[in-house]
Parts: sequence; structure tokens; C-alpha cells
Amino acid sequence: MKLQEIRKISFEFRRISSDMLNSTSDDNNVYLIKFREFIQNNKMIKDYIDSKIKYSTIDWSKSFIEEDCGYKSVVIPINKNDHIKAMYDYLLVMTDRNKSLNGEAFNFHLGRCKVNDRIQFYLNRVFMPLIHYINDYLIEEMISLK
Repeated sequence: MKLQEIRKISFEFRRISSDMLNSTSDDNNVYLIKFREFIQNNKMIKDYIDSKIKYSTIDWSKSFIEEDCGYKSVVIPINKNDHIKAMYDYLLVMTDRNKSLNGEAFNFHLGRCKVNDRIQFYLNRVFMPLIHYINDYLIEEMISLK
């Protein structure tokens, strides 16, 4: 792949990621769905994800999102492949079932805060590391082509 093509992918990914991280209650999970579709439809990114998750057997529902006293929290796996798989599998669940983004974000205890702040905190906490992993990969690929 040419450097220019990877730059274009990187630019598009950063834009879509930003849209997703800035979702509001009015958006529900439409930007989360667009984020998932971009990952699945971009061969380079999908191949990267697939190369990481094939080495992991983690079950996100038992090891990534935990519930205590009625509230959910994120438990970050130490292993990078496990972390990527947990986030990706959870992303699929959140978008395949068209779950309420506001409802899911409300399950994470933040005290008193505005609805949109809660949604954005939730998205940052759960999916920001996946964005970082993908961005790092794209940058490494660009550097290797220079």
C-alpha cells in the first residue's frame, strides 16, 4: 500500500473516531455504528484487528465490563490482544443489537453530570484505547514506508 493511501485511511479514521467520541443523546449510537462499519469495511484496519484478536479468547462480558452494586465499570486487560478483542467484541454487541447508547452510558456511575457528558465519558473510557491502537498501527505503517 502506498503512503498516500494510508494517510487517507488515517485521516478518515480520525474523523470517524472523533464523530463517535463526540456522540450525544440525540445521535444514539449512529456514530458508533459508523465507526464499526469503517473498521469492518477497511481491509487494512480489519486485518490488523483480526491479527490481534485471533490470539485471544477473552470474553468481554466476564473480563472487560464488570458490574458492581448496580453500576458497570471497565476492567482493562493487561494483554494488548485481549484488550483489542474485548473492545471489538463489545463494539459488535453495542451496534448489532442497536442498544441505547444513553442507556448503556447511564449504567456507568459518574455521579451527577449532564447526559451528553456521561455518553462521552463512557465512549472515551470504553473505546478510546481501540482508537489509539489503530492510530498507532497506521502511524507505524506510514513510518515504515518513508
